[in-house]
Amino acid sequence: MFPVDLIRRSPVDITKLIRARDVPALIRLFDNPDATIRKQACDALSSPDLDAVLPVVSALASPSAPTRLGAIEVLAVICDGRSARPLERHLLREKYIELRYAAVLALGRIGSPGSIPVLLPLLRDSDKYIRNGAATALADLGWEPPTEPDRLAYQIAEPDWGAVRFAGTAAIGPLRAVFHDTDPATRADIASLLGEIGSGEGGAACETGLMDRDPHVRWAAVLSAMDCGIHPCRLPPFVAARERTGPNPVAAALLNFLFLGLGYNYVGKWWGFPVFMTYMSVIVLAQIALGPFLPFLFAYPVTAVFGVHAYSLARRIADS
Repeated sequence: MFPVDLIRRSPVDITKLIRARDVPALIRLFDNPDATIRKQACDALSSPDLDAVLPVVSALASPSAPTRLGAIEVLAVICDGRSARPLERHLLREKYIELRYAAVLALGRIGSPGSIPVLLPLLRDSDKYIRNGAATALADLGWEPPTEPDRLAYQIAEPDWGAVRFAGTAAIGPLRAVFHDTDPATRADIASLLGEIGSGEGGAACETGLMDRDPHVRWAAVLSAMDCGIHPCRLPPFVAARERTGPNPVAAALLNFLFLGLGYNYVGKWWGFPVFMTYMSVIVLAQIALGPFLPFLFAYPVTAVFGVHAYSLARRIADS
């Protein structure tokens, strides 16, 4: 057992650390595997008795994601204006969606109006959680959309699809801007909404939906296509141009031809690897008896048949 494990698993006396005002030790507990200890550390650092704002702000630079998350949660509870700028800078460099989401909500709770310019672009972010968090934070800051595009971006971020639908063709542009959302359900909602609005201006976004890798998005785009000005005859080429996510039939056939069984394993058959091990054992025994090359002259005509079989299996697997 490593010394680090011994330290982490040893009993932690939170009360003793609080009495000692040992802020660095409390911050280190953000990385503790015990969720109860992490919560106790956050509660302790959030207490007004400990002026922990600046040390906790420094923890935003930690390489540990749990430590950064704990720091964000504490700053959101303390609501000290000194933490607004560091959180804004951290938001721009944070790579994890969950931590960015937490930082956005924390900025709303801290209540610094200077955070509004940082939050506004996030209404058009590619992730629905970041957009929704930005809308929540801006509402907490008392922000009101000054323009129609900002209002639509805010409604899409909430999301308030009824209000967006009521906006009519003015919503086409903002909807197209977020059609690259990472969530398939959101993309499907947007595709359906474009059809309900029923404008030819949504045709480009609907075409993108027809080529989406997710089947639900594609189907929503198919149902909306004619309302978006796309002729039914154009639907099959767009759907056929989608990104294929299933196994490659050629790769499955080639693997089975050269290494019988691996092609089956590639298409998800659990027994593919045992078949491969049996095949290789037979080949090795045959090479001992007949030499290194002659066994393959007998094997390849047989494996070619199984290669065709693997090809047909891969073709039948749905590329959802």
